[in-house]
Amino acid sequence: MQAAYPNRLKTLIKRDGYTWQQLEEDIGIAQGTLRRWAAGRCIIPHDARRTLAQFFRCDIDDFAPLNTEPKESEHMPEQTATPSRWRESDRCFSFGHIKTTEIVLDGDGTEMYLPQHIHTHYVPIPQELPDEFQMRKERIRHEQESRKSRGESYQWNGERYNLTRFVTSRDPAHEEMTLHLWFAPSDYYTFLATSAALQEPEIRARCLADVEWDESIPLLAHSFSTLIAIVTADGYTLLVQRGKGLGCRPNVFDVSLAEGLSRPLDRSITSQAPDIYRCALRGLAEETRLHPPTDFARNQLVLTTFAVDTEFAMWGLFGFVKVERTADEVIDNMNKGVRDRFENRKLFPVAFTPEDVSAFVFEHQPFSPGGIVCLYHALVHEFGYETVDWAIEQESRKHQSI
Repeated sequence: MQAAYPNRLKTLIKRDGYTWQQLEEDIGIAQGTLRRWAAGRCIIPHDARRTLAQFFRCDIDDFAPLNTEPKESEHMPEQTATPSRWRESDRCFSFGHIKTTEIVLDGDGTEMYLPQHIHTHYVPIPQELPDEFQMRKERIRHEQESRKSRGESYQWNGERYNLTRFVTSRDPAHEEMTLHLWFAPSDYYTFLATSAALQEPEIRARCLADVEWDESIPLLAHSFSTLIAIVTADGYTLLVQRGKGLGCRPNVFDVSLAEGLSRPLDRSITSQAPDIYRCALRGLAEETRLHPPTDFARNQLVLTTFAVDTEFAMWGLFGFVKVERTADEVIDNMNKGVRDRFENRKLFPVAFTPEDVSAFVFEHQPFSPGGIVCLYHALVHEFGYETVDWAIEQESRKHQSI
């Protein structure tokens, strides 16, 4: 098959005698991604070309599609080429000038997880909390029970999962992304207690000293969510403003769906381990009344990203779903009644283009860090890095100058 975007990467690898494993270790780019670039299956992003050019000590244009793309100097000026992915200094994701607290652990938007490559495991031994965290949890319990007795809105202590371990890897046959996740039992009040503790500098410094987020932190990892961007049949994505009564990040803007794993509702049919897809499908049904196969095919639910929100120690899998209803049809359907309307205050249909989504994100702050990553990778999957990064940079410069 003829390469769609031929370049000189394969030639340079052969010239210098590198193996794929050596390149992954030396450059920090996954073997599967490098192989796709070398095969010309997708365009190598501009910032990756700079990294490769420095590594191979060659011209940056060696990694541009041969005879299909202008020279680097004919693109945007050097000062506008700031990458909108995470920065190497602390790995946190940046969307133009917006710096988030999210770290992408695997996935770049161009790939997707296959359902058979996400493996969940369950060990029914709960995490033992230190006394100071247990006291916080008890205070939260008493506060919420008092609110309930007074007839006020309150947060109930739902059964959740504690992420105790994870392993990211690649399938040996086709180098597709694989993910193993180990869970233990937890609950919502434990999450509220640990996430609140992390907002205190002294506790944060003590608990997160030397943490690089490449492995789970069982003491703190009491939230695992699926974030899904809905893309409608007429080319819109539905963005939301979260409810003001939520326990974490109330009022912020977010993608269509942010659903936490529930032990009673999301466990696999064969074990007590959670089913990630079941969680996403349940959230879509509860918050938008969208169901497969009527509203979308199951294979239209695509997971692209594994990430962690370092502010609240929240891990999750992100992706998007293309539905067969228009934006107006989805909204009309939701207006007939949804189970979890309290979770979102407002709904915004936004054209699913790099320009429109970027403009909305910059104009609606604060935006959920995970939601920004989710949107970015959904756009990259649809439009490619080049187009998406360019649109973000233009909007970022526009809003910085205001």
